[in-house]
Amino acid sequence: MNRDEFKKIIIVSMVTTLMGQVYINPFNSDFRLSIGIAIFVFLILKFYNISILLSTVVTALFVFTLRFSIDFIELNGTLNIGSIALRHLPSAVFYIVFGIALFQLNIRKYKEQPIFFIFLVGISDILSNIAEAAVRQEFTKTTIEMILTSLFIAGFLRATIAFILFSSIKAYNILILKEEHQKKYINLLLFTANMKAEVFFLQKTMKDIEQAMERCYSIYSELKDQNESMDKSYTSRLKERILNLSKDIHEIKKDNQRVVSGIERLLISEETENVMKLSSILKIFHDNTMRYIEHIGKEIKIFINYTTNLPIKDYYPLISILSNLINNSIDAITNSGSVMISQYIEDNYIIFKITDTGIGIKDEDIRVIFKPGFSTKFDRKTGRMSTGLGLTHVKHIVENHYGGRIDLVSKIGQGTRFFIHIPIDKIDAREAKL
Repeated sequence: MNRDEFKKIIIVSMVTTLMGQVYINPFNSDFRLSIGIAIFVFLILKFYNISILLSTVVTALFVFTLRFSIDFIELNGTLNIGSIALRHLPSAVFYIVFGIALFQLNIRKYKEQPIFFIFLVGISDILSNIAEAAVRQEFTKTTIEMILTSLFIAGFLRATIAFILFSSIKAYNILILKEEHQKKYINLLLFTANMKAEVFFLQKTMKDIEQAMERCYSIYSELKDQNESMDKSYTSRLKERILNLSKDIHEIKKDNQRVVSGIERLLISEETENVMKLSSILKIFHDNTMRYIEHIGKEIKIFINYTTNLPIKDYYPLISILSNLINNSIDAITNSGSVMISQYIEDNYIIFKITDTGIGIKDEDIRVIFKPGFSTKFDRKTGRMSTGLGLTHVKHIVENHYGGRIDLVSKIGQGTRFFIHIPIDKIDAREAKL
């Protein structure tokens, strides 16, 4: 027995002994029926790795010692030590008989079977009480019928209480575990969506790099074909520099390709059955956004409205789009306000509308808001500006991945509305099966 098991046995014994002081005297004698035995059964189920026999022996010792001590103090001079010991020794007999019964029945094996569990614990309780009653000679003082009736009721009642306690704690733990798993799943989902968005942007960057490399090589070719009137020394050096620049750009492209390839291997693979209901996606955003709003201390209400609970395929890019726009809406609201996420279908397009009651966007900013690097947000603590890539990501994914478009309407002091138009066949899983 290790130290941890010993501590648990002591805890079981102490708690059971203390709860054993909550009791009734059904026969107006020293015989007690307490709640302690229900607590004992619950604890040996919870602490599944401790010995039942050892636990009952230690509990019997604790119960006897406490009750003996109480009577010794209260009845000092009225009863001698031997009489007090004989008065409470039967209680120890009860716990030892009860422990032997539970051990022989291997009671932990039936904790998932309510009827068997309650029946076996109840019978063990009754037999142990009969043993105690026999030691106390209760059968000579009270009718057998009354004793057995009381013991049967108490036995099955305490067994039921123990099972309800254990089941309640187990159900609570499962609920907590489920909530933790749900949080981890949502965090993984959002992380994956954001990573995929970064991959899309890196892929776009690779195309830009490739075009830059082609332009460099084109300049090199033109210089190579120039007539002899130009300074040969200068053109030679210039051609070498342009050629080296072209090689450097090519190396950058290869490095980018390796990064993209590595990230894609780490991400969850795209499956043909990779489908999620729109209601599930929106619920994730609602719950996660409410936690974020509570964390930052703003008073913002989130409203969600959708016309069709579509099965969404290729949903990671959509999650990234909505995540960026919702976060922007929250940032645009100073202290209190609302954000509405709507979905409807129009002319073979699925349209997502994100509306906020934030500060709005200036007309001159609307024209450049999707350009890389543009931002009006900054960290008040550090004074650093935002990278300005969020809406650039959104526009790139909407247009290049889904083949859709993004529009916005905004007025200073009234808020902003973003409209995401996505072709229905690009996102509706039902369309892919037609």
